Amino acid sequence: MPRPKRPPPGFSDESRHKRRRTAADADAPSSGGGAGGAGRCCDLSRAFGRCRALLDDLLRHDDGWVFEAPVDARALGLRDYYTVIADPMDLGTVLRRLERRRYADPSAFAADVRLTFRNAMSYNNQGDPVYESAAELSGIFEDGWASIQAELPPPLPTDAERKVKFNDDLKGLPVAAQRTVAGVLKDRGACLLEKKGKVEVDLGKVDAATLDELGRLVAKHRAADTDVDAQSPRSSLFSMPVYDDGNVCDVLPGYNVA
Repeated sequence: MPRPKRPPPGFSDESRHKRRRTAADADAPSSGGGAGGAGRCCDLSRAFGRCRALLDDLLRHDDGWVFEAPVDARALGLRDYYTVIADPMDLGTVLRRLERRRYADPSAFAADVRLTFRNAMSYNNQGDPVYESAAELSGIFEDGWASIQAELPPPLPTDAERKVKFNDDLKGLPVAAQRTVAGVLKDRGACLLEKKGKVEVDLGKVDAATLDELGRLVAKHRAADTDVDAQSPRSSLFSMPVYDDGNVCDVLPGYNVA
């Protein structure tokens, strides 16, 4: 792809990409030693603020203007561009998404920046001006992103991971607490079959809100676990894991979840 013509004087002036204070910046703690008990939201706000600063650095780079707008395939005569590049991206679009809080987490921001440079390096040959500019800016981005990524809070567990953890937590609960959990599962329509005192449970029907409720029940019963309960044998109402490849659990014979 031929290198786009450099825009007229003033286009790439630093004032064009002057750092604008965003809502994320307002929520983010200062870089000076603030309180160490910042929650996940503050951590993410600070990370998004650093993402914006890194993006500004890319756009202010001498070659940043090349990637600021979508590729005008028609004007450049690139008839096969959208055949080769299935998912176009540019840094201007990344900036708008960042300002409008379209990214759920900083990793999604990083994915779009990488896509911008990957597209340029996929369509152009090594040695072409656009390819070399993309490679240089990609290196700058990766260097800056590494320090941002190192400070990101751990990702929230998926529902599948929460179900596995719920199964592990359930095994350590008193029988009375397990009965409460079994009742919640039945109320939420997760019980498929009751036969001879056993209940099959399909955790595929358990939504995130139910997992939240079950998590609170587990925490509540753990906190209220008395010495008497602690001395009681931890027999399980569930004869097999609540969450396995079949998403099925069985309640021990003799227990009625009604």
